[in-house]
Amino acid sequence: MTPEYLFVYQGTHGEAVRQREESLWEPSFRENVACARAIEKALRVHFDSTDSITPDCAGKVLEEFGFKRVGFVLASTVRDLERLPVCGLSDESREWAHGFNLTPDNDYGHYYYVDTADVLLDQFIQQTRDAYQALGLFNRTDCESGMYDANVQGKVLVMKPDTLRESCWSQANQLWLAEGGFGCAPESSGRAIYATCLADGEKTRWNREDFIGVLDRQHLPDWAERKLEEILAQKHQSGEGRSQEAMTMC
Repeated sequence: MTPEYLFVYQGTHGEAVRQREESLWEPSFRENVACARAIEKALRVHFDSTDSITPDCAGKVLEEFGFKRVGFVLASTVRDLERLPVCGLSDESREWAHGFNLTPDNDYGHYYYVDTADVLLDQFIQQTRDAYQALGLFNRTDCESGMYDANVQGKVLVMKPDTLRESCWSQANQLWLAEGGFGCAPESSGRAIYATCLADGEKTRWNREDFIGVLDRQHLPDWAERKLEEILAQKHQSGEGRSQEAMTMC
C-alpha cells in the first residue's frame, strides 16, 4: 500500500510569506532537502565503473519520498542547471522537467538542488520516469482532443494524478462521470464540476482544471463500462435520467 506523503508545497518562500502559508512551506522545504540528499546518496551507492547507475537506484528514494516530491526536486534541479552556459542534460530530461508547474525559488531552491554529474542525473530521471510509467495511469494520450472546447456533462473524465493523493493513484480512481456544474460548459466562468467516481460511486465537487480530458471510448476498461451503465440505469429509475438518457462518452 502506498504511504501518505507530506504535502509538496510548489510555490517559493516569498509566495508562502505573501500567502501566509509558511506553516505549509517549511516542512515541505525540509523534506525537499532530505529528498535531494537521499538522491545524492543513492547515486553514490549505486554508481558503477561504467559511468552508470544500477537499475534499482531510484526505487528506494521513490518509496521513501514519493513521485511528487522526487519529481519536484529533480525538475527544480534541471530548471536551475539550464541557466548555466553549458547544460549536459538530455533534451528528454529537460522537456520532462518543463512539464512541472513550478517557479524556481532563487532564495531557497539551491538547498534542494541535486549535486551530481549531469549524466547520472539523466539516468536517475529516466529511472523515475520509467517507474511512473509502470503505474499505468491514464494520461493525455488516452483522451479525446478538445477538452476545453466542448461541454463535458455526461462524459467520463480523466483525473490528473496530481489532483489525487499519491496513495490513491490508480486508473480506477482517475475515472469520473461529469454530472453537472458550470464547469462542464467551456464558455462558463464557473469552474465547478460535480462528478461521480466510477470505481466506488463517490460524489464530489471538482474544478474543470482538475481533469486531463475526456477519456477516449476505446480506452474505457470493461469494469468501468459496467459501472457507467449501472449509474445511468439508477438515474433513469430514480427519475434523474430523463434529462440525461443520452449520456454517452461520444
